[in-house]
Amino acid sequence: MFTIIIQEKGGEQRRMVFNKAEVTFGRVQGNDIVLPKGNVSKRHARIVLKDGKFIIVDLKSTNGTYVNGRKITSPLVVKDSDKIYIGDFIVGVDESANDADGPSESTTSPPGGAEASAEPPGRPPRPTEAMPIPPGAMMPPAGGPPARTGPPRPAPISQPLPRDIPAPPGARNRPGPSAPPPMIPSPSPMAGPGQMPGQMPGQMPGQMPGQMPGQMPGQMPGHMPGHMPMSGPPPSGPMPGPMSAGPMGPMGAISSSPSAPQPMPTFADPGPGSGPGPMGPMGSMGPMGSMGPVGSVPPAFNNGPSAQAPMHSPAPQPVVQSAGPNANTASGPALPPSVVVLPSDKKARGSAPVMAVRRVTGRPMSIPRPVVASEPLDPKVIKMLDLQTSILERVRAKLELDKVAIDRLGDEDLWQRAERAIVDMVEALESSGELPKYIDQDALIKETLNEALGLGALEDLLADDKVDEIIVDRRDRILVGKDGVLKAAAKAFSSDDVLQRVVERLVAPTGHVLDEGHPLVDVRLRDGSRITAAIPPVAPRGPCLLLRKATTRCPTLVDLCTAGSMSKAMCEFLTTCVTTRRNILVCGGPGSGKTTLVGALAQAVARGERIVSIEEVAELAIGRDEWISLETRPVVHGAQAAVDLCQLLHSALRMRPDRLIVADVRGREVFDLLTTLGATIDGAVVVTAGEGAMSSLTRLSQLARVEPHVSEATARELTANAVEIVVHVTRGTDGVLHVTAIEEVLGTSEVGFETAPLFQHSGGTFSACGTVPRFYSELEARGLPADAAIFR
Repeated sequence: MFTIIIQEKGGEQRRMVFNKAEVTFGRVQGNDIVLPKGNVSKRHARIVLKDGKFIIVDLKSTNGTYVNGRKITSPLVVKDSDKIYIGDFIVGVDESANDADGPSESTTSPPGGAEASAEPPGRPPRPTEAMPIPPGAMMPPAGGPPARTGPPRPAPISQPLPRDIPAPPGARNRPGPSAPPPMIPSPSPMAGPGQMPGQMPGQMPGQMPGQMPGQMPGQMPGHMPGHMPMSGPPPSGPMPGPMSAGPMGPMGAISSSPSAPQPMPTFADPGPGSGPGPMGPMGSMGPMGSMGPVGSVPPAFNNGPSAQAPMHSPAPQPVVQSAGPNANTASGPALPPSVVVLPSDKKARGSAPVMAVRRVTGRPMSIPRPVVASEPLDPKVIKMLDLQTSILERVRAKLELDKVAIDRLGDEDLWQRAERAIVDMVEALESSGELPKYIDQDALIKETLNEALGLGALEDLLADDKVDEIIVDRRDRILVGKDGVLKAAAKAFSSDDVLQRVVERLVAPTGHVLDEGHPLVDVRLRDGSRITAAIPPVAPRGPCLLLRKATTRCPTLVDLCTAGSMSKAMCEFLTTCVTTRRNILVCGGPGSGKTTLVGALAQAVARGERIVSIEEVAELAIGRDEWISLETRPVVHGAQAAVDLCQLLHSALRMRPDRLIVADVRGREVFDLLTTLGATIDGAVVVTAGEGAMSSLTRLSQLARVEPHVSEATARELTANAVEIVVHVTRGTDGVLHVTAIEEVLGTSEVGFETAPLFQHSGGTFSACGTVPRFYSELEARGLPADAAIFR
C-alpha cells in the first residue's frame, strides 16, 4: 500500500491511497488516475511498487514523463523526495499505513507540515470512494420528517437554484440534523452470514439501524408500524410506497428499479423557498457522491447548512465513480471503482454552466486579384488550328506515330521525317488553293510539328525565361504569369486530344501515367517545375493544367523590402524572429507568395545551421549548402509505397535539424507537428492556407482534431503553444507580394485565439500597430538587440 501525491500547477495538493502494486496515469477513462489535460497522453505512465521500491514507467507518451526535470527513457526507481512531472501535474509517492480499501484523498495537511495520517477504522469512507453501499445506509437519519408531496421539488444539486422564491411556512425554522449522517457505516464484527455491514443481529434486510422488529422497511428509524411522524406538518399528499431492499448492481452500483435501496445523497443547501418534494425513484450516484438529476428528497435530509444560510460551491475534489449497469455520469461512461478523476478546471463551480453564445470570427476580406478576360479567338487563328488538325491526322497515319513510344518521340530522325511530311502537305494545300494567303506557312509547319512530337503551344512559353507560370483552362484559353501578373497568351491547341497528349509527354519522364484510370497528376518535373493537371472524366470540359516553373532566384528579406513587399520595420522584426528562433506561421491564399517569403526567411538563418524542409512538391529555393529538401511521393501504379508529409516529418526530426520548414500542411501530420513544435522544436517555419491569423490558426486546430482523442479546446491549446508569430501574405493587383499583417499569438479564448496585431498593410502603406511583442522584454534582459521603437 502506498500514497500518490498529486498537485496541479497552481492547485492544491491531493493525496490518494492505493492498496495495489501498480497505478496507471492517463487522460482517458480506464486509468487508475485520470488527468484530464491535453498534454497528458491517453495512457501516459504507471508507478509500480516492487520489492519496496517505487518504479516509474513511461508508456510511450507523446510529451514524455520527467523526473526532477529530466525526461525518462526507461523504467526508473524514484524516492519519496523525487518529483514526477506528467503534463501539468507534479506527482510524488509515499508509503502509507492506511488499511482502507481503494483510493482516498486529502487536500490538507496536519499542522506542523506532517503528512496526513491514516483515518481511524471507525470513520466511514469519504463520498468519493467507490465502496458497496449497504441498504442500511440508504435511509434518512432518525428524527427526520417523512417524505411527502408538496410544492415543486428542488432542482438537483448540479443545477443552480433560485434565491428569490420565498420559503414555505415552517421551512426556515425546520431543524436540520446536527451532524452529517455517515454515507457508509463501518462493518459490524457481529454481522452474520447474509447480513449487510452495519446490520444488527435479527435486523431484517432493508431496515435502518434503530428500527424496531416488525417495522416495515423504508419507514423512518424510531417509527412504529402504522404511526405517523411526530414532527413536521402533515403530508399534503399520499405517502410513497415502501422502499424494499433490492439487489445490488455489480461493483457497488445501485439498481435503478423502484425496489432498489436508495443511496444516502450528499445535498447542497436547496436555498430559500425550496419546499419538500416527494421521494421518487433515485438514479445512480454521480460524481462526489451527489445524486443524478432524477429524484429528490426533502430539505430536512440536507446535511449542510440550514435554509437560511447562503449556498456555497465546494472546491472540486478528486472523484471516484462507480461502475455498473446504471452508473452513469454527465461526463461520460462509468469508471472502475479504483479510478480517480481530477477536475480539469480548478475554478469549477457547483452550479450548472451558462451556455455561452459561440460567434464565428469574421474572415478578413482578401485583396482582389486582377482578372484576365477571356476573348474569343480570331477567325484567322481558328482557320489555322483547323489546318493543323487536318495535317496532323494525315502525318500520324503516314508515320504511324500512335505506335511510337513516348520516350522515342525525341529521336532526331523521327523529327526530320515528320517535318518533311508536313512541308509536303502544306505545299500541296497551297498549290490546290486550300491554304489562305493570310496563313503563315512557316508558323503552320512549326506548330503542327510541335503538336505531333513536342509540347505544342507550350514549347515557346517554356523557353521564355520571363514566363514563370502557365495556366491552361482549356485548349483555346492559355494564360501566362510574368512577375506575378497573369496575361492571356496568343496561343491555343488544335484539339483536346493534342492537349492531353502534351500533358502525358510532360509527366512521362517522372514515371507517372495520365489516362482514364489515373486522371489527376500533381508532380515535380525533372527541371524543378511543378505541374498539376486533370483530364476527363474528372475534367468534363477537357484537359486543364497549371505549370509553375522552378525559380532560381533566392530573394532575401532585404530584397523583398526593397521590392515593396514589406516595410523596413517589418524586415527588421522578421529578422529578429528568425535570429531568436521564434516559430513562425506563414499563411495566405493560392499564388500569394508564401513560398517566396519562406525562402527569404530561410535566407536569414545563420550560416552553419542545418535546414530541413518538407514539401508535398519541392518548390523552395534556398541558396544554402546546409539544406536538406524532402518531398512526398504518391503511389505510381502501386509499384512503390507512398510517402506522405507525416512520414517525412518523423524522418526529418531524426535528422537533427537546426531549422525545420514544413510547407502547406493540410492533413494528419498537423497533430504531430503541433506537439513537436510545442515541446522540442523552435525556430520553425510552417506554411498553411488561410486569409489571416485567425483563419489559419483555426484551420490548424481543426486539422489537429483528426486524431480521435483530441478535443476542440486541446487542439486550440496545442496550436497556441506551437505558433508564436503569424505572417499573412497577399499578392496585390500589381502582382507584387505584400506582407499584409504580422500578429503575435497570445493564447486561446472560448471561441478561438487571442492575437496581438504588430504590423499591417492598409491603403497601400505599411504601419506598426503600437504593440510590442512579449518576448522583446526577455531580449532586452539578455542584452540582445531589440529595438522596440519599430512598433510605434
